[in-house]
Amino acid sequence: MELKRDLNVHSCRALKLQMLPLLLFLLLLCSNPSESLELNLEDKASLLLFKSLVQDPTQKLSSWVGSNCTNWTGVACNFQTGHVVSINLTDTSLSGQVHPRLCKLSFLEFLVLSSNAFTGRISTCFGGLSGLKTLDLSYNKFVGVVPDAIMKLRNLRELILKGNPELGGVFPWWVGNFSMNLEKLDFSFNSFCGEIPESLYYLKSLKHLDLEKNNLTGNVHDFYQSLLVLNLGSNRFSGTLPCFAASAMSLTVLKLDNNSVVGGIPTCIASLQALTHLNLSHNHLNYEISPRLVFFEKLLLLDLSFNDLSGPLPSKIAQTTEKAGLVLLDLSHNRFSGEIPLKITELKSLQALFLSNNLLIGEIPARIGNLTYLQVIDLSHNMLSGSIPLNIVGCFQLLALIVNNNNLSGEIQPELDALDSLKILDISNNQISGEIPLTLAGLKSLEIVDFSSNNLSGSLNDAITKWTNLKYFSIARNKLSGNLPNWLFSFQAIQMMDFSTNKFMGFIPDGQIPGNISSLQELTLLNLSYNSFSGFVPWKQGYQKFPGAFAGNPNLCLESSHGECNRTSLPLVPGKTLREEMTEGPISIWAFCLSFFVSFYLGVVALFCSARTRRYILQTKV
Repeated sequence: MELKRDLNVHSCRALKLQMLPLLLFLLLLCSNPSESLELNLEDKASLLLFKSLVQDPTQKLSSWVGSNCTNWTGVACNFQTGHVVSINLTDTSLSGQVHPRLCKLSFLEFLVLSSNAFTGRISTCFGGLSGLKTLDLSYNKFVGVVPDAIMKLRNLRELILKGNPELGGVFPWWVGNFSMNLEKLDFSFNSFCGEIPESLYYLKSLKHLDLEKNNLTGNVHDFYQSLLVLNLGSNRFSGTLPCFAASAMSLTVLKLDNNSVVGGIPTCIASLQALTHLNLSHNHLNYEISPRLVFFEKLLLLDLSFNDLSGPLPSKIAQTTEKAGLVLLDLSHNRFSGEIPLKITELKSLQALFLSNNLLIGEIPARIGNLTYLQVIDLSHNMLSGSIPLNIVGCFQLLALIVNNNNLSGEIQPELDALDSLKILDISNNQISGEIPLTLAGLKSLEIVDFSSNNLSGSLNDAITKWTNLKYFSIARNKLSGNLPNWLFSFQAIQMMDFSTNKFMGFIPDGQIPGNISSLQELTLLNLSYNSFSGFVPWKQGYQKFPGAFAGNPNLCLESSHGECNRTSLPLVPGKTLREEMTEGPISIWAFCLSFFVSFYLGVVALFCSARTRRYILQTKV
């Protein structure tokens, strides 16, 4: 019994001794951070020299006074020694050069200077920070090459240099073997060239590799470690797709977009069980998609756009459950043919569907309304027929309905007013007939409306006045008739308006082109050409801002600057699309559309998509 008691006593003492460092550590963590912590004098001198070379317009470093480390913005010190162990000055509007004395902080473990405007070359002195675990110099204005001295940082876990456009040169040969602890390497949005060193493919500790937007070359190789994120997008890689088998259970993000990858998509890619984000767009992938290529339900974004893929659309591209499944599917700008498979309507989580610029035929699936989370659908530039299914109103969160350049027919359904969140409605270049329904007054969020090049008839009704956010409106090349409505220029946000090549008639007196036409500062295009207008348009109305706006109306008199009647405005060729007119004119329609869709996409991501969609769409599309 005595022996057992002695053993227990000794065991307890040993346990207490083992626990002592942990208890001291916890005590340090739990101590009051507002209490004074004396900053090491040498470290303080180094920080003040660093500050002396820095421009600090927002006075973020004004707290760097005295000797209490806890008061120094962005600085953390060891509670026992007072040595600086961490500097985090991210997004503090600092600029200037980094003083080499910063490298005298010999106990520094974390150095984050991201999202500022530091300039010059990366100093070789950083190689002296032997204890450094994180070095983040991203989103600055560093230039030149990465100094070889960085290879001395044997304990480094994160090396983040992204977003320094003039930082580059040949990709450092030592990156794959200088630190066996390196987990994250981010050289994206820089100017590196050459090939990835072979050692990087075998670095076991590596989890996150981002080399997007450089000038890297060579074939796409397999990696032999368990990666979580691999982003090689926007480079000049070639070759065929490997399987990434070593990352089958771990890889969540795989981006190889904007390269020159060729061949088919191997079915083994679908074995990446943790994959949430796959972007292979803007390559030269071809052949048909195998029916065995079915991704796991964790996949949220799949972008295969702008390739040469052919054959039928896959009937099943990913597994789905009640709580998981694809939120964005982009198969646009390929050579897919056949009909839209009905199983697409089973992707219940889908929020964005892009199938434009293919060779698709048949009708839009009647059960498209089952996709109740859908916010963007683009089926444009195909050969689809039939009418827009009434069931589409089930997509009650829809923000963009884009079906232009198909063979669609029928009429605009009055029930479309149920899509009251709709911002873009483009049905142009189809064979849609009938009148514009009065019920469309319910679409009060509309910003872009294009009904051009159809067979619409009747007159314009006051429902359109409810579209108070309207920026772009085209009903050109239809059979619309009647007098010009007196609300024509009541849209304060309007930028482009095309009523050309219809059968509008009547006078255009003061009131119908009101004197405030010139006050519509955003209006860059007005086209009322090739109708049957008559009467007199005074010079003061400001029509001269829009050359050719009234061409092809022989009974219309335009007052010149000398007070004369001018019936010879600049001719536009009837039948040309608004896009062609704008391309030839001083303002390009494409510039307008690009700016709109960038802001629109950001708006969709920020305001309407779920949290997980926001995270991934921003990485994929913007």
